[in-house]
Amino acid sequence: MTSDDQFFFDYLAWIPHDVRRYSHQVADSIDRQVDHAANVIRDTLSDQTWLPSTVRPSPRYRPSPAVSQSLVDRAHGWVLHNRAWSAAILAFVGTTCVLYLSNKKLNRKRRRARRAGNGARKEIVVVAGSAHEPMTRAIASDLERRGYIVYVTVSASNEEQIIRGESREDIRSLWLDLSTTPSSPSGIHPSLSEIHTLITQPQSPVAGLQPHTCQLSGLILVPSPTYTSGPVATIPPSTWVDTINTRLLSPILTAQLFLPLLNVRNNHSTIIIAYPTISSSLSAPFSGPEVATTRALSGFATSLRRELTFHPNIHVVELKLGNIDLGPSYRTPQSHIAGTEVLGWSVQQRSLYASQYLNSIEARPAAPAGPSLIRGSSARTLHNAVQDALEVPTKDVFGRRGSKKSVIYAGRGARAYSIIGEWVPSGLVGWMLGLRSKQQHYPCHFQPQQHATSSSSSSPRESSASAGSNSETSGWERV
Repeated sequence: MTSDDQFFFDYLAWIPHDVRRYSHQVADSIDRQVDHAANVIRDTLSDQTWLPSTVRPSPRYRPSPAVSQSLVDRAHGWVLHNRAWSAAILAFVGTTCVLYLSNKKLNRKRRRARRAGNGARKEIVVVAGSAHEPMTRAIASDLERRGYIVYVTVSASNEEQIIRGESREDIRSLWLDLSTTPSSPSGIHPSLSEIHTLITQPQSPVAGLQPHTCQLSGLILVPSPTYTSGPVATIPPSTWVDTINTRLLSPILTAQLFLPLLNVRNNHSTIIIAYPTISSSLSAPFSGPEVATTRALSGFATSLRRELTFHPNIHVVELKLGNIDLGPSYRTPQSHIAGTEVLGWSVQQRSLYASQYLNSIEARPAAPAGPSLIRGSSARTLHNAVQDALEVPTKDVFGRRGSKKSVIYAGRGARAYSIIGEWVPSGLVGWMLGLRSKQQHYPCHFQPQQHATSSSSSSPRESSASAGSNSETSGWERV
């Protein structure tokens, strides 16, 4: 290297670095401007139609801007990139759906009794209730139509005549004397010997057919749903004794007598305890007998259910009833006019309770004792609830048998008033039931009067539309 070259390099090293950076930026800017001008000229000439195609430049390629993909597009892309995982997930979901739908179809509630192999009826249900009650007869008739052998307990000859009047071969009367006891606590009651024979010995409906053995599928306790209403001070002791004996003690003793029979065979059986629940849920005033009895039945059902925990084949179900309309064939005309019992009270009892009692009658939500405008659910609701309680618990996808509902609601208002009585403040519930403060009381003066022949003079507090009559009764006048 000569001395001149060394001098030149030393001179270049003396030039500041900023000057070099500025020169690079200027050169880059000139390149960009030239490229932009060339692109503009190219785009302009490519759009001109007067230029020959051989001379016209081709349009410049412009890449499309990136568009954000939706969730569906991203999922589709993931499936394309993960085919193995996609196939495994699809197979798992498809198999689960097929098993679930097939299990649901197989266990669909037919709400009918199962038949024996020879086609004969084999399931027995006992309805423990008075044959005079419309609900007892309605439940027995519906169960017979569904294929059950139905026994209705009777304790008098007139009740047996009512059962025979149904003219159904498979609705039979069962004489049950609660005053007699079996020889041993675990023995079979003498009145139940006929049912015991059916469930222990093979039966042949027609000669030549294969015999079958029946099974006791359920015991339905249906105490009378009608109760005496009024202040506790005005209800005589005999009424309390009759209510306790017929609506509480009788169902308990009946269940006690049937427990040994339910344990004879290892099949699923259900004890159903049916009772009205609206008044007891609201703790309605002037309904002491009903509230005390139904709550005692509920406590008995809960206690019995826990006792039978180690007997998985025996279930205890509470059937809480609301307002139910059994149909015109089971309606009976009521000659009693709600509120007329006030005339039999003493003067002091009238002054203390009459006004509030009459207000509660107008606001009572239960159809049997409330205003005639209250209408209940159809009888199908009751019959379906009874059948659901008798059904054997279904199995799930894995073959495990589920548990049966311990409480089933049937009828309009049963579930709603249960929620209201549990969550709504008691003051608001009392206002709904017609209770008013002392400042809102009105004195009531009662005087006997007769019904005129015209409908306008009839009492406004009839319990139902068919309760009116032309007979002479006592009425009242509120001033």
